[in-house]
Amino acid sequence: MGLMPPKARTRPAAAKPRNREEDNLLGAAFDVAKHRRLLAFHPLPAQFSDGRHVTATQGDTGWPDAVFAGPGGHIIREFKATKGPVKPEQKRWIDTLAAGGADVAVWRPGDLLSGRIERELRAIAKPRRTLAAPGGVSADAIDAEAFRAALERIREADPTSPAARIATDVLRRHAAREVADRG
Repeated sequence: MGLMPPKARTRPAAAKPRNREEDNLLGAAFDVAKHRRLLAFHPLPAQFSDGRHVTATQGDTGWPDAVFAGPGGHIIREFKATKGPVKPEQKRWIDTLAAGGADVAVWRPGDLLSGRIERELRAIAKPRRTLAAPGGVSADAIDAEAFRAALERIREADPTSPAARIATDVLRRHAAREVADRG
């Protein structure tokens, strides 16, 4: 089979520029991760002369923007502008990863201002502490940090729900017990 002549190039329609709000948020999160000595990964897109940005991938599209890892675990995050929508293929990845037990979520600029990003990165920067399982529990140990993080997510999801009130009560009692143990 002989060589095929190159096809005539056509210039695609102008692409939307990358979202600066998302890029700035990603940069800020990476700064926090570096300060906390975490591993961080984000594939960089290539920019074509026509302004399009493309990230080389194989497989299903929509993988979240970044993965952060430390001695306390790892988290997977999608970065979105304040009003940026999560695309269906991104939601599919997020939902599938979460169903499998991954700590996956969307971060927006408000999460940086509220301290959420700092808290979540700080949590994986510390080695996990395990507690001995109470009598009657089949698990060998309970992951205290993961349990605390799960309670905080319940509380943040709907602060007025009965589950959030229980989570708040458990977190308060745990904090009081830690203070008593120290002093």
